[in-house]
Amino acid sequence: MTSLMLTIIIAATQYAGTVDMIEEDIAVVEMISEDSEPITLELPVAIFPCEIKEGDWFYMEQIDGVTELRCGEPPL
Repeated sequence: MTSLMLTIIIAATQYAGTVDMIEEDIAVVEMISEDSEPITLELPVAIFPCEIKEGDWFYMEQIDGVTELRCGEPPL
């Protein structure tokens, strides 16, 4: 999936995800939203604002037009 496609998907909704696996500097993650099927992505570990390990939760949301990646479970 290209970064443009990822930007379009993320801009449309809030996503929550879990880290499935980490290989060197790439995290294989599964992301879901309220209105879509799960997707699997490979993301650079460096974009996470915290240390991550397999099984960790994270989420992405737009705030004031900026997409932010945050660690932990998304707020309800």
